[in-house]
Amino acid sequence: MKTSVIAYVYGIVATSVAALVFTYWYDPSFSMGLFIVPAILAFVAFLGAISKYRIQGSTFGEISHIPYLTAIILYPSWATLCAIGVGATLAEVTKKKPAIKRTFNVAQIVLAGCVAVLAYRQLGGVSLQQNRAWNFWPHSTAVVLFLTLNTYSVAVAIALAEGSGILKTWAKGSAKGFLVDIAAIFVVYAFGRAYVDWGGWGVALFCAMLVMLRFTYQSMQQLETTNRELLELFVHTVEYRDPYTSGHSQRVKRFSRIIAQEIGLSPKEVEKVSRAALLHDVGKIHEIFGPILMKPGRLTPEERAIMELHPIKSAELVAKISELQDIVPAVRHHHENWDGTGYPDRLKGKEIPLESRIIMFADTIDAMTTDRPYRKALGETEVRSELQKWRGIQFDPSICDALLSSPNFARIFDKNDNGGVYSLTQIFDAIRKKRVRTPAVA
Repeated sequence: MKTSVIAYVYGIVATSVAALVFTYWYDPSFSMGLFIVPAILAFVAFLGAISKYRIQGSTFGEISHIPYLTAIILYPSWATLCAIGVGATLAEVTKKKPAIKRTFNVAQIVLAGCVAVLAYRQLGGVSLQQNRAWNFWPHSTAVVLFLTLNTYSVAVAIALAEGSGILKTWAKGSAKGFLVDIAAIFVVYAFGRAYVDWGGWGVALFCAMLVMLRFTYQSMQQLETTNRELLELFVHTVEYRDPYTSGHSQRVKRFSRIIAQEIGLSPKEVEKVSRAALLHDVGKIHEIFGPILMKPGRLTPEERAIMELHPIKSAELVAKISELQDIVPAVRHHHENWDGTGYPDRLKGKEIPLESRIIMFADTIDAMTTDRPYRKALGETEVRSELQKWRGIQFDPSICDALLSSPNFARIFDKNDNGGVYSLTQIFDAIRKKRVRTPAVA
């Protein structure tokens, strides 16, 4: 494991302990009457943490942050933070993961809780059990700080492990959850008031709503995963017809994600490019391409003219799915050249959709780094030279310059890099695997 990652985890642990001690020093008073429900909520968070659900691969979702935040506004005290720490520790003990990751997860939750409590108290916030009034600034600040510190601490670990920019990594990983974080401001207050107004029935309602939220979100994730897997299955079916391009679309998807991230596209735009890249060649399933795809050796001019129809066929096929209308132009124009000599419509320069220009890079890089009957795969130096050679002719010059000048260009040649922003579990797994693997070469 990288020394910087280990040092960072130790730093988070030390800071969380110091923050907890400072919170106690700030106000050492304790009220059992105010503490009981936050302690119960910490236990609810523990149950939510152990009932995690799979999102993708080794990434899991939990719903524990809502009860943690509700506990804080009901009793913003060091005692509540201790209860949260115990609940988080028990949840981590039940999971099979490295001890260092367990320690990090508990420490970051306690640290975020300490900052939230101190901000809440400093801005004039008091226990919701003592004052039911809506104190917008203390409440909102506490919730936002808690959620921001949680995501930022993970982003720092990812950035240190991958050698990427911290702010860029954090922005990419947190953009999707921004609206959810804003909504949490009101959800947390509503749950707190449910207890204050209705007592035990409020806690029961709170738990029921959390369970409903958990299953609703899990169902959405499973549906999204199923749709993605069906598309990938369809792509695999197409690629079985061409023995030389098996896995081609998945690799182009991976390369496209890396390039899109490198030129600063938003997570939403990266996903759009990713979908278009995955489906860019699905039109090859059409019967007119079958005999040509199975032919060994180079194509005749007539056969090449037929193959140049595949972007049109791909776009027509993608257009039949209503949810994929936004990527139809990207699919149709992924073989257009920057100088206007491409196909099928001979678009030039910025007339070509940005997504298509990115896929052009990814598609060509995969062709260069894959063994073919007439040549061996090219290495990183040779690919760099070819991209520079065709800059401004086949490729967008600005994207070419950004990609070739980036230290992350080597990510394209790392087969273990999936082009995504990793969860903390995936980061620790990847670091552990790097101890025993040799450098991957495309």
